[in-house]
Amino acid sequence: MTFEQIKSFLAIVKYNHFTLASQELYISQSSISKHIKSLEKELGVELFNRQHRSIKLTDAGEEFYKFAQKSMADYKNILSDMKKYSCEESSSISIGVIDTMVEYGIAALISDFQKQYPNIQVDLIERSNCKITEYLYDSVINLGFINSHYEHKNLLSLQKILNDDLVLVTSVKHNFAKRESIDIFDTSKEKYICVNGDNYLHNVFLSTWGNLNYFPNILYIDSQTKTLLALVSENIGITLLPYNVASSYQKDFDNSIHICNLQSPFSANIFIAQLKNKKLSKNETLFKEFAVNWFGKSKFSPK
Repeated sequence: MTFEQIKSFLAIVKYNHFTLASQELYISQSSISKHIKSLEKELGVELFNRQHRSIKLTDAGEEFYKFAQKSMADYKNILSDMKKYSCEESSSISIGVIDTMVEYGIAALISDFQKQYPNIQVDLIERSNCKITEYLYDSVINLGFINSHYEHKNLLSLQKILNDDLVLVTSVKHNFAKRESIDIFDTSKEKYICVNGDNYLHNVFLSTWGNLNYFPNILYIDSQTKTLLALVSENIGITLLPYNVASSYQKDFDNSIHICNLQSPFSANIFIAQLKNKKLSKNETLFKEFAVNWFGKSKFSPK
């Protein structure tokens, strides 16, 4: 029995679907099927009832599920505990970043950090806001840059490092393209597009319409900012983005997107995050202190 098999089993239980489980683990569907078949052969029981497109745990599967959850929790805990022995000697650290960090100089930050600490390699893991948070919980990484904290503030230690104004972004074909500013209430009937895991829209809508239990129509996509703006440029919907992110993409789309200021301003904040009570390695602490100081001198630093 291997932890890869247990991970596959837990992912299938989580999604009730082999394909979604394989996507979660970044392996092929055939590989995840082999993991389960090997596991069932070793245990001598069937863990899942497979009927047509339905997947359901057997009684044996239900019992194994309890074991698998505890085993994976113990595995993650021991990995975390062992890091205190290995990280001090390690010459590399892994940092989670959302894709919009490139617009705020993340590459320059890494360059300046490695000039001062040439023996420390920084590996960037670019993922969605939610995935970076998940990686922090699972100790895949110990530091990450995220753009939302409300639902995680009890578990994460956060330090605000960037502040930007949110703007409305539309196609130049849209009626709003004739306006330089707009009241957010005027957009209530519009179709919005949002990248899964990023919470600019959600937080603005909650502030604007939350008491009315109303949210505009939102299309969520599993992609990055450039794809989001490609859809907006084709007038499929509108979106909210930090000004510096939206403006940096205008030339990429031959000025086919329009930026409109919000009459009631909303801020887009970015935080450097770690788990509360999580001890960082010496190299991670050096990077965090350097990043906070570096961004503190930038034009985007929070006032």
